[in-house]
Amino acid sequence: MLKLVFNCLFHKRIKNLESDVVFYSDKDDYNYEKISLLQVNKFNKVWKEAYKNIPFYIEWKARHALPDLIESISELKNFPILTKKDISDNRNLIAKTPSKTRETLTGGTSGISTPFPMNNNDANTAWVNTFTGRVMNGIKPRSKLFMIWGHSHLFQGKKGWIKRIKRIAADKLNNINRVSAYDLSDANLKHIRDKLVHIKPDYVIGYGSCLVALTNYCTQNGINIKSAGVKRVINTSETISIDDAKSVSEIFNSTVINEYGMAEAGVIGYSISSLYPIKIFYKDFIARAHNQNLIITTIGQRCFPLINYDTEDLLSKENKGFLFELSNLGGKARDIFHLLDIHGNTNQTSVIILDHIFKQIDCLRSLHYKIEKDHNLCIYYSYFNEAPPQSMLMKTLKNGLLIEGIEIDTKFIKFSEISVPIKTLAGKRKAFIKDI
Repeated sequence: MLKLVFNCLFHKRIKNLESDVVFYSDKDDYNYEKISLLQVNKFNKVWKEAYKNIPFYIEWKARHALPDLIESISELKNFPILTKKDISDNRNLIAKTPSKTRETLTGGTSGISTPFPMNNNDANTAWVNTFTGRVMNGIKPRSKLFMIWGHSHLFQGKKGWIKRIKRIAADKLNNINRVSAYDLSDANLKHIRDKLVHIKPDYVIGYGSCLVALTNYCTQNGINIKSAGVKRVINTSETISIDDAKSVSEIFNSTVINEYGMAEAGVIGYSISSLYPIKIFYKDFIARAHNQNLIITTIGQRCFPLINYDTEDLLSKENKGFLFELSNLGGKARDIFHLLDIHGNTNQTSVIILDHIFKQIDCLRSLHYKIEKDHNLCIYYSYFNEAPPQSMLMKTLKNGLLIEGIEIDTKFIKFSEISVPIKTLAGKRKAFIKDI
């Protein structure tokens, strides 16, 4: 009965999904000339609609003397890069976007709290792209899904209970089982593992940090989740290292894949049967690398298009120019900070390097980094079972950074034990923090 209701409600989306799966399965899909022509035509249509009708883009075009159309994708390099700060600073003007029915706020790991106008077009496009990636991985709409998820903050406020009821109904219709990503205590990790084995979902989706925490718990206790028979484990919203993905894969006896997207753009790409590469849905997104940051332009149906938008996601050096797939992701640009060495020099350092250094200490559960005044680094950590000596933590960090050519002055480093991992409102790991 629910399947029938689902098919009736989503028949248009399902039809578009079937069309997109065929489109992206075309063996000639990476013909540069063919794709560029498609993207130029779609961009010109979206851009004209934007500068004719959307107040922000009317002003943006005039301010930067932008052309009415482009003849080549490469001309997008001449457009100014749109940032979250631009969106936030112009929120009053952007709020006047025609056909807006709601707003999506980014924040937490995304940095500046930024409102993006949305309507049903965004929801439809995001749904089709999401399931295009999943179908190409052998997952169908209404396949049994187990979500390790956050965003319970969305149910706060006077009408929070209404939103909660709608969520429960939607989960039932979509065949979704949902557990909290906020609580990563041993008791809750056991609950998640036991529920997984009982429900036996077709696939699992969760933040990378939550998947790793669950994997570490299972490893520590000599158990696994193989009997659940999970076909795919989907990492979303956070980067996960190849080594961590391998560990998750072994615990689940299942392939780990990437769903890449963001609140303001929806799902942008999916990997197929492996962690990388992530294939961009180039019918709806123009992607390019700029100073190792991923820049996107949305050319699908949207309320408020993003033109030459800085995602703040870091790319590996082999990703250059205009992209149809991503060979790797390196986290957020803001997760880069400067560390002082014994010679008084500042060294650009990534949160990812520190994560990799500490992975050899099995009992560590969660790590969070904070740069304080005068280049002091505070590392907050929680752990399984017995607490690791801080002297060992310091030695591990010192030796690990030395391999990277950074000889730290330990007086600028301190460790602080915490009882539970630090999370954003959405339930994601807060790796690099400004305050606590």
